[in-house]
Amino acid sequence: MAPTLASALTLSATAYTTKISTKLLCRSIKVEGLPILLDALRERPLSSISSLKGKEKEISLGVEGGASVEESGGLGRRGIVTVCNHNSVIDDPTMWSMLPVSNYFPFASPSHTSRNTRWTLGASDIMFTKPWHRQFFTNGQVIETFRGKGIFQPAVDHAVKLLQDGEWIHIFPEGRVNQENVNPQGGLLRFKWGIGRIIMDSKIMPEIIPIWISGYDQMMNENRGFPRPFPRPGAKISMTVGESLTDRIQPLVDQWREMASKEPGAVGVGGDWAETGTEQGDGGRLKDIRSKGDMAQGGEKDVRIKICEVLQEGVRQLGERVERAEGRFDRGDWSQSTRRVSST
Repeated sequence: MAPTLASALTLSATAYTTKISTKLLCRSIKVEGLPILLDALRERPLSSISSLKGKEKEISLGVEGGASVEESGGLGRRGIVTVCNHNSVIDDPTMWSMLPVSNYFPFASPSHTSRNTRWTLGASDIMFTKPWHRQFFTNGQVIETFRGKGIFQPAVDHAVKLLQDGEWIHIFPEGRVNQENVNPQGGLLRFKWGIGRIIMDSKIMPEIIPIWISGYDQMMNENRGFPRPFPRPGAKISMTVGESLTDRIQPLVDQWREMASKEPGAVGVGGDWAETGTEQGDGGRLKDIRSKGDMAQGGEKDVRIKICEVLQEGVRQLGERVERAEGRFDRGDWSQSTRRVSST
């Protein structure tokens, strides 16, 4: 889908609003490691992407605005997946106020704004309940996702396909806000398996970047009283971008690709299930097998779970470093990265 002016205006207005509001409301704002993300977002000569080998380049490589390689001057990038702890209901879009102003329209074209803004998944029963909500979040690059329909639903297929075009997918793999009132012992909630499927089904290995955010629970604590819809002032917030986890995940994805190569028909790699473009026949049957965890004698499910475990540990390690520097452990504060050890 080509970027639209309405989408660019929605993304930009939201970004500028959150930039202004965080500066006015927050006592301090700290950003570390942002060049790692900005470098991954940069379009570059295809010949310089050494990690993509011949056949992978032929399959797909994201080119800005959907142009051909020739039209783009040979520029492109591989897809990007960012994974982050979920600290409050305003994590997204507030955390993206820390991106450069130049990312957004009218300082950039609609295609550039879309290209340099994350896509994410949002629950249908929360974010798409009214027509104007649906329009706003659709323009804001949120993919409508249905609870209970599993990780092989069309929304996840869509996310996989976006990666093939070099787009940026951001996921909160915990699947819900994680604060002390819902998780008194602390520590990350188990990552949902959808993030594993998005990564392992990408035809081209995406760049996988961990992010840790802190202090957003001070702005929108789940126990807040009246006026509940509004952020609280005085928070100290931070966003830390960590080093890529791609090399840790690549061997697991290679295992899955070896399994997939031995299966007949479409198995969901690239977000495709049936050669005809429908979900009937062999594609539908294989989707059912994968959804039950039975593909490759359970090997596919094992790889998916392991990917999530590696991702979670990578995010946890980043969070522990941030929270240790904040002094949380010295003060005995609640920690989102580390569970409390019982004294009994």
